[in-house]
Order: sequence, then C-alpha cells, then structure tokens
Amino acid sequence: MPAKRRRPDQRRAAEATEQVRLARQVQQGLLPPAELTLPEVEVAGRYLPSWSLGGDFYDYFRLDDGALALYLGDVQGKGLAGALDALLVSGLLRGVHKAGARPAELLALLNQRLCLRRGPGRFSCLGYALLERSTRRLTFANAGLPFPLLARGGDVRRLELTGSPVGLFEDAAFDETRVELAPGDRVLFYSDGVTDSLRARDPGGRDRDEQLRELVRGAGDVPAAQGADALLRRLRRRGRAPRDDISFVLLRIR
Repeated sequence: MPAKRRRPDQRRAAEATEQVRLARQVQQGLLPPAELTLPEVEVAGRYLPSWSLGGDFYDYFRLDDGALALYLGDVQGKGLAGALDALLVSGLLRGVHKAGARPAELLALLNQRLCLRRGPGRFSCLGYALLERSTRRLTFANAGLPFPLLARGGDVRRLELTGSPVGLFEDAAFDETRVELAPGDRVLFYSDGVTDSLRARDPGGRDRDEQLRELVRGAGDVPAAQGADALLRRLRRRGRAPRDDISFVLLRIR
C-alpha cells in the first residue's frame, strides 16, 4: 500500500519540531565542556531547560593573561524567543570579553550594545567573574543575577552585589566585588530557576535561600564536576519538571 500522505498541518508541525531540534543542537553546541580542570581551580556547569529550548546560558574559559573568566546569564522569556535572546547576548559577550575588560566595564559595554539592538522590555540578568589564578582573587560584577554563594568549610555565605539587568538602561553603571579565595573554597553561580525549583518552605520551615545553602553544603568538598552532578540530582528530586530554566556554574579552588 502507498504510504499515507501527511496533511499540510501535520507537515508544518513536523517541520517545526525538526527546527526546534536543530536549534537545540546549536544551543547545546555553544555551551562549554561539562567541566574544566586547571592546576589551581576546577569549574563545572550544568543546565536543565524547562522546555526544549531555554533562555539561560553560561561559559568559562581562559584569557590570554592566564585568568579564568566565567559568566552566567538568564534572559527574559522561555522557549524559542528566550533561546534567540540568549544567543544574541552570548554572541555579543563572545565579542566583548576578548578585549580583556574588567567585569564591571565589560557589563557596561555589553549593556550599551544591547540597548542598541533589543526591543522594549527585553533584558538579561547576568553575572561575570574573573579569577586571577596566581593570587586566587575573584572579581565579580552583577547585573541582576541572584547573589553567588561562597562555601568555605561548613559556612555558606552570599557574595552580595546588586546591579540592574543589561539591556534596560543605556546609562547603567555596574560595581565589582572582590574576594580572596583559598583551597577548598567553592563558589556557586546560578540562575533564579535554581531557587524557583525549591519549595517556598520545606516541611522543616526553611525558606528557599536556606534550602539552597543546605544543598551547597551537602555537595561536600569533592571535585567540581562531582559536586555539580550531586547538586543537579538533588534539584531534580525536588518535584516536577522545572517551571523555569535551571543553570549553574560551580567553581572549586584546588
């Protein structure tokens, strides 16, 4: 018997599904390797989109002067629109970070370029960090991302630094914070999808911030990749499929 012909709406649906699949491949191809190990530091990133395509993005890489740079971003929106915005922001970042600017200067430059290219109401939360490997000094600039968590021994504290998202205000300025790290220290950079995946309060009465601190403590002083996998498993066990994209980068000083 001849093969049954698809109706036009079925063909369009199949073509749309294939386009989403190809776009997902492109998005995955822009993510860095799951882990990067250097003599002084380990870094690992994990991503769990809420849909086939997501609006979170991150990268980590060595600069020409030997420093380790990393960024993590979360654009407004989800699905295809969010993914296209994420590609725009990450593409611009790949161009501006090569100039070797400090984190706050880089965010200001990125913000100016985004304000020229984006429509009203479109913005991105973003954090950018530099680690000077010889001194273990971390410099961080924030554009609306949740505060990173620094785990040192059994203590977990926030690196508190505010900043407006990039793409909102042309004249936005950004601050930096610096922290001296030591062997065994871990720093977690994450999007708000991580805390959104937690219950507002657990049966023990802990709020989301304290739950996340406990998860970071529970990851233990293990290699970054192992700690990132453990954290992702614990987030996945918290309930249903995420309502928002989940992404994080875990840095561990060796």
